[in-house]
This record gives sequence, structure tokens and C-alpha cells, in this order.
Amino acid sequence: MKQWNGLLRKEWIQWRWMLLVLAILLVTGLFVLPSVAKVFAVNAFSVFEATMVLCFLVAGFSALVPVISLATMVNRDLKHPDLWLHSTASTTKLVGAKMTMAALIGVGSLLIPTAVLAIRYAISDVSIITFDELFFFGSLFITFIFFASLMYMVIGFFFLVIDQLLKRFVNSFSIAITLVLFILSIRVYGEVVNSSFYEKLSKFGKIDLMAIKNPTLEIGYGFFAYTETVLYAGDLLWAVLFTVGLFLGGISIFDKQVRL
Repeated sequence: MKQWNGLLRKEWIQWRWMLLVLAILLVTGLFVLPSVAKVFAVNAFSVFEATMVLCFLVAGFSALVPVISLATMVNRDLKHPDLWLHSTASTTKLVGAKMTMAALIGVGSLLIPTAVLAIRYAISDVSIITFDELFFFGSLFITFIFFASLMYMVIGFFFLVIDQLLKRFVNSFSIAITLVLFILSIRVYGEVVNSSFYEKLSKFGKIDLMAIKNPTLEIGYGFFAYTETVLYAGDLLWAVLFTVGLFLGGISIFDKQVRL
């Protein structure tokens, strides 16, 4: 546990000031930009509406924050592998500490727009949406974004390892080859999840999100025709297994082929 805490502390010390500056800039932008847009806008809208749109956009982008953070941290330490990889900690701990830090950064990037939107709601006269509605759909949106960001982070790590492995043979061409492999994998993944075989394996345990909403919300399903409100436990299970498998595969390759 001491070793794990030490690895996390090391990551925090390295990035804390940059993260603090980015957080201040993000908070400032989320408060200021909607007001500026209101002043120069042609169409009429409230500052709260602009804030809501901007905050949801930032939250959506937060799905990529963990993978970007992880890639930045790993690439920085790979420039000095004699210091990072010669640690007595296992590869799982070394990478896991960075993933944990990257995930926490992702959480921060989600909490900031959430807090800004809540404050703006509290100080504004809002009639387009109730707090219960905003809380319900905002919570679902943030939850989906967070879990999607973890999956993207693991996928990013796996292909980062592939890139490092290819560099031993093709040097700078590794990035192009890794990109091609990534695009091909997306195509294969799409074919698999859209196949009838996968549908038979995954379409069980139906979860209707509208059925579990706060009973005080008078929201019709038809209004959200373009929003996916039905999930399947099977899809979630296979997504988890896929993510765990990629993580273990990436760790194994990194440990045996990259960390020599």
C-alpha cells in the first residue's frame, strides 16, 4: 500500500500545478463565455441555456480526458525508462497508478461543469427545465461519460503499448501502423456488435432508464426519441469483459515486450 500511495503521490506532485491552472481556466471560461455569447448573440437565449449547452459539451469532451492524461503521463516517463521502468513495483502498479490519476482527472473534468451548471441554476430564474429533470438526466449523462472514459482509457493504453512494441522494429512508422490497426479494430468491433450472434449473447437484462426516473418527473418517452433510454445488462457485461481483457492484454505485452 505504501508503494501504491507513493506512486500516486508522485503523479500528483508532477501535475498538480498544471491541473490547478487548467481547472481555474475551465471554471472561468464556463462562467464568462455564456455571458459573452449572450451579449453578441443574434438569437435570444438565456445565460443559463448557454451555460447548460457549454457544460454538457465540456462534460462530453471529458470522455477523452483520461486517455489523453494517461498518454501524456506514460509518454513523459517513457522518455526516461531507466528511471520509471526500473522501479521495484510491478507493471500493474506502475500503470495502474497512472490510470487512477488519469481517471481522477477525468472525474474532476466532469465535476467542474456540473458544479458550474448547478451554481448557474441556483442564481438564475430558470423556467425551461426543473431541477429534478436537470439532476436526473445530468446524472445519467455524467455516469455514462465516466464509464465510457474508462473504457476509452484502457483502449488507448492498449494501442499505446502496441505503438511502443512496433517502435522496436519500424521506429517512427509505428504511429501510422498503430493508427491503421486502430481503425481496422473499430471496423471489426462494429461488425461484431452489430452481428446477430452478438445480439443473442448480449440482449438480456433489459433496463429501462425511464422506468426508474423520479416519479415526480412528468417526462414522456417520446420527447426523448433521440436519446437511448434502454440498456441491457448483457451489453454492459460484455463491455466490462472487453475492457478488462484489453487491460490485461496490454499489461502482459508491456511487461514482456516493452519493459525489458
